[in-house]
Amino acid sequence: MPTPEPTPRKQNYIDAQVQGALLKRICLHWAVFFAVAAFSVIVLQTLLGDPGLSILERLKLQTGEFVIIGIVMISMFPAFMLDTIRFSNRFVGPIVRLKSHLRQLGDGKVQHCQFRNDDFWTDMADEFNGAAAFVEAQQKEITQLRAQLAAQNSGSLAGND
Repeated sequence: MPTPEPTPRKQNYIDAQVQGALLKRICLHWAVFFAVAAFSVIVLQTLLGDPGLSILERLKLQTGEFVIIGIVMISMFPAFMLDTIRFSNRFVGPIVRLKSHLRQLGDGKVQHCQFRNDDFWTDMADEFNGAAAFVEAQQKEITQLRAQLAAQNSGSLAGND
């Protein structure tokens, strides 16, 4: 069984169910963090601000100042999401590949499984390859036993004539 070299991934988003759930969770965490941080900063600066201004004036002033920070954080958000998708490929990719190899093994095609160098769970590929080698050996033994059985049956049929 030749060992094919893993190729670079062509897709970032390879498992919508897993990566979508991960992105939703990170978006929720980011939104909650951003809201709590913004609220905390605005309220603290309002309460500790210029006592010569009314609370409402201080709140307007601090909210306006926080807008710049908010714009910077929001503009960085897509880069964080893209990095999350790319990073998730290191654990989603091996599972997708393993699932494909298991499907092929179920169809009787035994292929060597290898993950990319920076993937997680590379030991799963080794475990799969051990199981695949065992299945291949069992298939060969079954083929040999069937051939022997066919030869015995044809010999006994010829002897009965």
